[in-house]
Amino acid sequence: MTDVGWRPFATPLHYLGLPGSVAPPIWREGRIRAELAALRSRRPAPPVPPEPGAPVLVVPGFAAGDDRVALLRDWLREGGWDVRPTGITDGRRCSSRDLAIVEETLVRVHAETGRPVTLVGHSRGGLFAKVLAVRHPDRVRALVTLGAPLTDPFGIHLAVRLLTLWMATMTRLGHRDWVRNCPFGDCCRQVHDDLLAPTPAQVPFTSIASRSDGIVSWQASQDPDAHCVTVDSSHGGLVAHPGVWAAIAAALTHPPRRSGPGVSGERGNRPSPAP
Repeated sequence: MTDVGWRPFATPLHYLGLPGSVAPPIWREGRIRAELAALRSRRPAPPVPPEPGAPVLVVPGFAAGDDRVALLRDWLREGGWDVRPTGITDGRRCSSRDLAIVEETLVRVHAETGRPVTLVGHSRGGLFAKVLAVRHPDRVRALVTLGAPLTDPFGIHLAVRLLTLWMATMTRLGHRDWVRNCPFGDCCRQVHDDLLAPTPAQVPFTSIASRSDGIVSWQASQDPDAHCVTVDSSHGGLVAHPGVWAAIAAALTHPPRRSGPGVSGERGNRPSPAP
């Protein structure tokens, strides 16, 4: 697969969902109710873990906690996985701070079970999962991301990006102790650097994205180190869609094989993101 490289935020119209832009109209997110109904009628069987009680973390996305991925967690638990909470309650804090919570959980679960942990991450949670696979390859059994902007963290709809900036501003104004630990500082630079680093070859990596995602550009999910799968669902529906669950089951039952630090064997040069 060709390395798509780092694509910085271009213009205010770039992610509006207008003709020629990379993101479809945000109104497509209204499909979530129909997707939930389809899940009830066409629910796939959960994947069988590599051994009974294999640990897994399902990492929620921005402004979401473990409860927002409860359906997916319960489905994996029914298959025999040891599903642990990440400890994220609402996912509204600085990426470096929320990532630290998940990282602590990963290290603890690995120590408690003596087994590598499977990571399934939705949206920003997929970014976290990729970073943790880079930092802790010996603690990660497999990596599956759902609608995560892996090659361009700003590859999101303009309205959502403005919302995140507004929330970060409110956080900064309301909590003085967070002024130096917010999205406007350098605290997340290491997160971005690790996100763009090669994924260790021993970690099977599947990126699942929807071409009709109304929030995240599906092109930004095409990580050169991943086995990339495309589906047709809303962004929110990526955690509750029968087609996505089937793709997750396939990724966990038959993890893609990798032979080097990139499916194509090489990675393009990517400039560091702006602070």
